[in-house]
Amino acid sequence: MPGRPIVLDTNFLLIPFRFKINILAEIDYLVDRSHFYVVSSQTIEELKSIGRKRSKDGIAARLALKMIKANSKTIEVIESNQFVDDWVVDYSKENHAIAATNDSGLRARLKKLKIKTITLKSKTTLGFV
Repeated sequence: MPGRPIVLDTNFLLIPFRFKINILAEIDYLVDRSHFYVVSSQTIEELKSIGRKRSKDGIAARLALKMIKANSKTIEVIESNQFVDDWVVDYSKENHAIAATNDSGLRARLKKLKIKTITLKSKTTLGFV
């Protein structure tokens, strides 16, 4: 796929249900160059696990899985056995990717490596940190 990869972390994929934000449209608006989305196969597994719960997070995870499936032309699932956060850091570093996450610990790791990161800002919009 042409363009710059944008890595979608598990918690970031829960935003659409929790905050009523179309994350893909917001990222398309924020990133003014050609890009595509990637998720780890372990992210899919995390979402499936969360999706088995009867809770708001469970609903959010099931919707995230549907969104990934519906956007399969622009969201690539990459096989990985790594812990999701480690994969996000390694993939972002190796592929000059932008990471999309709300995880503060992961954001701190990415910041140390000077990896561009998109996160939720003020519960209504996304932005770079």
